[in-house]
This record gives sequence, C-alpha cells and structure tokens, in this order.
Amino acid sequence: MPYDHYETAGPLFVRMAGAPRTRYLPTGETDPWAHIRRLASDPLLREAVRVASGSLADALDRLDAGERLSPKNLTRTALSLTRYALRHSGRPTPFGLFAGVAVAGTGPARAEVTGPGRKSVRVDGTWLEGRVRRWLTVPEVRHRISVAANDLCRVRGDRLLLAAGRGETSVRRNALVDWARETAAAPVPYGELIAKAAAAFPEVPAERVDGALAQLLRHGFLLCSLGEPDVDGRLLDRVEEAVAGLPDAVAELRGARAALAAYERVDPGAGETAWRTAVAALSPDRPAGTPPVQVDLGAVADVRLPEAVAEEVRRYASMMWTLSPRWAALPHLRDYQDAFVDRYGTTGLVPLGELTDPHRGLGLPAAYRDPDAAPPPHDPRDDTARRRRLLLAELVQEAMSAHDGELRLTSDVLALLAQDEPSEAERRTAPPQSLDLCFHLLADDLRALDRGEFRLIAGPHTGSWTAGATVARFAGVTGATEDLARLLGRLDDGRALPAQVVFRPHDPRALNPMRVPALVPHRIPVGVYADPALPGHLDWRRLLVGVDASGLRLTDPATGRTVLPVVPHMVNPHKLAPGPARLLIDIGHGRGRPWTGWDWYGLEDLPALPRVTFGRVTLCPRRWKPDRHLRAAAADPGRWDTAVAAWRDRHGIPRHVQLVLDDRGHGLDLDDPWHRTVLRHEVRTAVPFLVTEDPSADGTGLGWAHGHRTEVVVPLVHRPEPVGPAPAAPGTVAPSPRAGRHLPGEDWLYAKLYAAEDAHAELLGRWLPRLVRDAGEDADRWFFLRYRDPDPHLRLRFHGDPGTLHGRLLPALARHARSWQDAGLLRRLVLDTYEPETGRYGGPDALPHAERLFHLDSRSALGQLALRARGGPRPPDEVLAAANHAALLESLGDWDWCGWVDAVFSKGAEHSAFQRHRAAAREAVLPGRAATGLAALLGAPHLEELWAGAPAGRAYGPLVVPHDTAALLGLLHMQHNRLFGIDRDGEERGYAVLRGIARDHLGRRRHTGTSPRKDV
Repeated sequence: MPYDHYETAGPLFVRMAGAPRTRYLPTGETDPWAHIRRLASDPLLREAVRVASGSLADALDRLDAGERLSPKNLTRTALSLTRYALRHSGRPTPFGLFAGVAVAGTGPARAEVTGPGRKSVRVDGTWLEGRVRRWLTVPEVRHRISVAANDLCRVRGDRLLLAAGRGETSVRRNALVDWARETAAAPVPYGELIAKAAAAFPEVPAERVDGALAQLLRHGFLLCSLGEPDVDGRLLDRVEEAVAGLPDAVAELRGARAALAAYERVDPGAGETAWRTAVAALSPDRPAGTPPVQVDLGAVADVRLPEAVAEEVRRYASMMWTLSPRWAALPHLRDYQDAFVDRYGTTGLVPLGELTDPHRGLGLPAAYRDPDAAPPPHDPRDDTARRRRLLLAELVQEAMSAHDGELRLTSDVLALLAQDEPSEAERRTAPPQSLDLCFHLLADDLRALDRGEFRLIAGPHTGSWTAGATVARFAGVTGATEDLARLLGRLDDGRALPAQVVFRPHDPRALNPMRVPALVPHRIPVGVYADPALPGHLDWRRLLVGVDASGLRLTDPATGRTVLPVVPHMVNPHKLAPGPARLLIDIGHGRGRPWTGWDWYGLEDLPALPRVTFGRVTLCPRRWKPDRHLRAAAADPGRWDTAVAAWRDRHGIPRHVQLVLDDRGHGLDLDDPWHRTVLRHEVRTAVPFLVTEDPSADGTGLGWAHGHRTEVVVPLVHRPEPVGPAPAAPGTVAPSPRAGRHLPGEDWLYAKLYAAEDAHAELLGRWLPRLVRDAGEDADRWFFLRYRDPDPHLRLRFHGDPGTLHGRLLPALARHARSWQDAGLLRRLVLDTYEPETGRYGGPDALPHAERLFHLDSRSALGQLALRARGGPRPPDEVLAAANHAALLESLGDWDWCGWVDAVFSKGAEHSAFQRHRAAAREAVLPGRAATGLAALLGAPHLEELWAGAPAGRAYGPLVVPHDTAALLGLLHMQHNRLFGIDRDGEERGYAVLRGIARDHLGRRRHTGTSPRKDV
C-alpha cells in the first residue's frame, strides 16, 4: 500500500457567498441607471457595499438625493455596483458582509442555512493606531502605560538602528538611550522608568528625560502596552484606562465602542441607520473611502459533509506533493542557506539575532531588499522542469483537441510526470507539516453528496501552508478557537515545537486580517510589546539557526527542540512583515520540498488551456485569456459585441464564465449585453485577468447548499513516518563558538585572484607554484580553493607571523599578481577578511589541524595540475577524483573508510561512471594502499610520499572520523574543487567511482573474512 502523506485534521470549514447565485440574474438591460435602481434597492447588497466602499455608498446616496451624475460617472457607478452584486452572489471568499464562514462537521450530508449571517464588528486597526499615537503625546497618558525596548533595534557604532518599513531610522546612542534600552529589556511602567532615570541621571531635568523617552516611544525604539497587534476588547479596555484623564478621549472611545456594538446586534440588511451612527462616532469628518470599521460575517449554517469529501482532498494533497517541484519553495532561501553553509558550515548554530546583523552575521536575504520582485517560477537549472514543460505541451495539445477539453491525471499520466527517480535526500524530505486546502464544492443535492456524486473545484486561491490559517481570523465569530488550537496542537509531535509568530505589519491596515487568537502555547514576538517572563515566550534573537538535510533549521536553545514557526493568518509576510519575522516564516515554510498546486511550467501564457482533473477534483477549470483581437476591440463599443462573439467562436468559450483577477473572481453571462460591458471595461484596464469556465452556472451543483456558492476548507496535517529520530535532550544544544575573523594585517593573508574560469588551470599549474616557492618559510601553512561570488576567482590564504606576511609575502604576491595581469591571466587582486568555517570542520580545536590538511591537499593538487600542464598522464577525471579521495580518507588514520563511503553515498544515475571505468578504477584506487595507487596512476612517486602517513591527516582524523560526516564530506568536496573546479555533476561521478571501489572491497572482505582494520 503506498504511503499517504496527509491526513485530515480538526473540523472542516465552509465559506458561503452571502446571497444565492440566482439573486442577481442578468436582465438584458443595458441602461446603467436601470441597473443601479434594481441593485441598490436590495437592502442586503446596499449595506454590504456601504461596509466595503464608502465612496460607492456615497455615490448611491447622492443619486438617492436626486443628484445627476455625468454619463461617465454613472456608468462607472453601475459597473462597480454590478461587480459587488456578482461578488455577493458568486464569491465565497470572506469580505465584509459579502460572504460568511461556518464550522462544518463530518457525517451524513446536511446543510441548513438560516438568515444572512451574524456580524462580528471591530474597530479598524489603522483608526486605533492613529488615536493611540495622538493620545501618547500627552504626558498623563504615557504615565499610565508600560513600555519595553523594541527587539528589532541593533547597534551600529554610535547609532541605534531600527528597521522601519522598507527603510531604517536611527538615533544617536548616548548614556540615556543605552540605559533606557537596557532598563526596558522587560516591560516597565513608564512612570517607573522616568523615576529610575531621574535617579540614574540626576543632572538631567525630568522634563528633558521625559521628552527624550517620549521621542524613543514615538519613533518605535520603545514599544508601548497599547500597541499589540490584536485589536480586541481587552486592548480597548487598556486604552480606555490609559486615557482616563482625558474626558474627550474617553467619550470618543466609549461612543465608538457603543456604536459598533449596536451595529453588530442588527441583522445584515437592516443596519443602515446603525452603520451611519457607528461611522460618525469613529470618524465624523472622515471623507468617503474605506470606513474605519472591520466587519466579518459568520454564516448561520448547520453543515455536515460526508467523509468522502475530506478523503478526496487528502488523496489529492498526497498526489500533488509527489508532483511538486523538487527545487526549494523559496529560491532566495536556497541562496541564503548556501551562504550560511559557506560561512558557518553544516554543524554551526548561530543565534538569529547575530545572523541577521549585516556586520556580525549574514544580514537578511538579499531578496528582502525588494519585496515586490517576483521570484523566478522555476530553477532554470532544473532538468525536471524542462522535461515536464515538454510533456505538458503534448498533453495540452491532446486535451484541447478532445471534445471535452480535459486533461485527466490518470495513473499513466502521473507516472510520466513523476518518472524522475528522487534522490536519497529527497526521499528523506518530508512534506509541509500542515496545509489548508480550499475547494468549491458542487453537488446537486444532499443525497447526491452522500452518494459521492460531487465535484471539488480548486480556485485561484489554493489555501495555505499552515492548517487553519485561512479561517483563524474568524475563530471568534465561528466559535472555533478551541478547535483550531487542537488542530495546530497536532504539529507538536515531541520533536517540532510550534510557535506562533507575532509581528506588527508595515501597513497598519493589515492589522485587521491578522486578528487571530493565540492558538499554540509558544509565541515568537518580533517588534511587538511582549513580556519575556510569560510562559511560552521565545526570543527570536536567541533562537539558533543551523542547517540539516531539509534546509535551514531553528532550534530552541533551552530544550534543543526544532522550532516550527506558525503564522495562522493570510497576511503576506513578504511585503508586510519585518525582516526577521519574514525570515522566521520563510525558514518554517522553506524546509525541504514545498507543496504546490497545479503548475503549467511556463505554458501559462497560452491563450487557452484545458481543464485538469484528478478523480473528483478539478485542479484547473478550462481557462482563456483575452487575445490581441479582443484587446484591440475593447476601445470601440461598436465593435465589442462582434469581437466577443468571434473570440468565443475561436476558442469554444461557453456562455457562462468566471472572470478571475488574482484570487478574486465573479461570474459573467456572455449572452447578456451588460455583462459584456463589464468584460470590456476589465479588458480596457490592461490588468491581466483570466476567464474560466463556470461549473456552477445557473445554480448547477449548488442545490446541496440552497443555491449558495460554497467553498470547503479542509485542514490537513502531515502523517509522520512510523520511525523517526528521537528529539534532542533538553539543554544539550548550544551555539558553536563564534568563528574568529582574521583581518588583513593579522596572522592570515587572504587574497582573491579574479580570473576567467578557463584561466584557472594555467594559473594553478604553471604560475601559482612559483609564488609558493618564493614564499618559502614566510608562511607555515597555506591553501587555495576555487569560488564564484558570482565572478570566478581563486581564494588563496597564507598563515604566519603578521609582520612577515605583510612585510615580505604581500609584496611578493603583488609582484607575481602584476606579472599574471601582464600575461592576461588575472583581472584583479583583492585582499579580504578570512572567516574560517569553524563549525563545518569540527570546531575551534579541530580547525588548525583541518587547515594543515587543506595545506597538504593544496600541495597535492598543485603538483597534479602542474604535471597535467606539462603533458603528463590524463586518466578519466572520475577515476582521478576517486583516487585522490581514497588517499585523503586513508590519511586520516586506521579506520574503515570503505564502510563509511558505502553508508554515506547512495547508488544513483552516476553509478554508470563506475561501470564505464571499473577496470581503470580497480587499478588506481587501492584500499589499504591508496597513496600508492594515486602515485602510480599519475607516475608521480612524490604523491605517495606526500600522503602516506601524513602527520596532518593523522592529527585531524581522530577528531572527525567516523562520526563527523559533514566535515568529511567538506574535505572531499574541497578536494574535488581544488583539482577540477566547481562541477557538481563531475563531483558526483567521482563519488560514484569511489563508492563502487569501496563496495567491491567490502564484498571481497566479507568473502575472505578479513578484519576491516587489517587491510584498510
């Protein structure tokens, strides 16, 4: 039985359009005023519009008052109102009063919908933030709050820096600023802070201290207890308590709360007067626009769905993960991980606060500087993506030629799409820990639903990589807080420690969709007021970052458990979260292979694409794009109807369609002239959109939900493998000691030699040995490696007495570099800081021994490259690499390196390299006499003298063999790098030959019964 990746968890949720699909059927009327009169007379739609758009509501009010609008404005108003009406009856995604949310159980099908829903009404986050900022300018209010230092601050020289949106603000560090930051590391009442400051700085007048601290508060260096992201009743109580000495503020706040509560109590469709009162209470002088109120709708519905619905989603989710691309979900995180390994190695653990500092660590990923930049859809180096694109092109052509325009993901098609054999690392990579998947559910009636006669239609909004995230903001109105907490509690398997990331968005408008309760016991506040003494608090700055087979990993230093950041809302962190919060979230989502929805692999721009189905799931409905003919006709109303008819004929577009823009969409009847007008205006905006088939046209498939277009949200959790590693013991995890940095002028001379990659062989084989000879005893050890940053260059490092290095060796280096430039071999020379990969090679005690082994290997590589430059033997690169690897591993001492090789390297496609060169490899790679085999292969006796019994290897070996696989792989990787350059495929072929010889040797040993230590 195949392993299933996911299982359903927790309750299901349904999201229902606020009105039945048939509520606003087209009439054939083309007069804008007629449409306005008809739609604006619906009290439910009128109130929903008033909540969503103050400007449109204001235009309708002016029309009611008899004001005449220009034809252009009248048409614009009618089109806008039509879109809202189509949304109200056709889009189940929650938005104000347009759609509601309810919890759904499982069992025999049932759906009872009672009334238009119940409201949840709260003050808008932007409104409250503006009021709090204004009130905090009053000293009396400040003395009624508590403050805490912002954990996003960092020190640079004599400035204290704070990221502010996409920029940065700073303040000069003086004694008071440093004192305040230290004293307010944990929350402290503002009045108490003032009193302590008076004692610490008696020479400074109290007014100046208060003024300075108020400025720190105003600019965000200090955070106040009224600035928490969750704008709920408890926060409003605290605000009211803080402004108790300001009668006008108290009256304003109480009046606003009372007005909102009164509006919440009124049924949707009957709240016109209460709404006006609430808006006036919050903002009497506010111009028309977005009202300062957040309204959500709970659907009053008793819904049960058969288990078969969730089972179909589970099968689909597991299937899609097998097709998900093997490249990382977040390309920028892959690059950041590479930089992390380059700097800290594969065993280093670095506090996140240090890592994100651009001078003490790596800083934030480069992609964060432009959050609007779209990542490439696929890794251009990914052969799987190219192969799938070619295969999909064939499948699309076949499906579009068929009568039903459908691409069915049968077992044969899935086998073709997933025929690449995953690597060993990919087999060990787990899917995302949880998912929320959203589908439109279609069934003619409840009996059909029970019989399994239903369809699930995936929309443009697939869901979330965190279970519960699409519905958590509605926990209060649905009464699902405990259900969601149990759901996310399943992520705690004893190994992973789920922790809720809490941050303030750059745009305070995003506070509204971020209003979610605490759903797991642990939280990671970033840039928000928080008390570190509370249970479950995790300081983001102290979380340890490391790397494993699945990617970057976060570790709680107190328990040693892997931290899983959880964000149970749908606010986009890429654009709205502070950098460290975004990195936390990215690390949580970027471990291993992602789960993605259906991917066209570059075919998205085709003017028409087929329907894609798997079982009872429609992954993508048939879809079309406006072609050039339709776009050209949009400017001329007289040509439009003819152009639409021709477009439909060209592509076989049906009468009923959905117009989809990003994750928003609504239905259109292309036989209706007014709906065609709506389409024309969308085309004229030049904003890209799609047109898809509408499987629920005329109410088809909506009978089970009484005509409401309904989306089902299915939370899923990863079904863990039955066997897994035990969690780390509490207290055993600690950061690796911070690597020393060696600046130019100290005990390491580090030079980067920038040269074209095809010049490296000549530089290394003919020219660099002359510099090494001239260096003589000026350095006690040196080594080189090849690199790209992205420009290709050689990295050359000499260790010795600082005076000798820079008084004698540096001038010699300059002379040689000048001659290389004159010979056309070198572009430039750069001196840089040497930051050893201490963690990668066994820690600070092992590092000097590792560097001596690098020195030995560099001498060996230069000798071999010089021999090749003189026309010496040229065995196959794979065989030469394997012979060098064997000599290096054997130099580490008396250990079973063949057994280690067999355990670490898996058989893959590269095994063919061993099969091709088996005979040559058996002569050159001689376990037990590896240095002899290498020397004989090249006719270079000095290599045997160099490697056999090398003291550098014997000193380093006991520190890393056989337990430190990361260090050993690092040695082999750099050895291949020195000899052959950056060539991952060639490196894998060398390992395959080494593995083949090791297995041959182990087989003979088992056959003869020889002890491993006697013949290796």
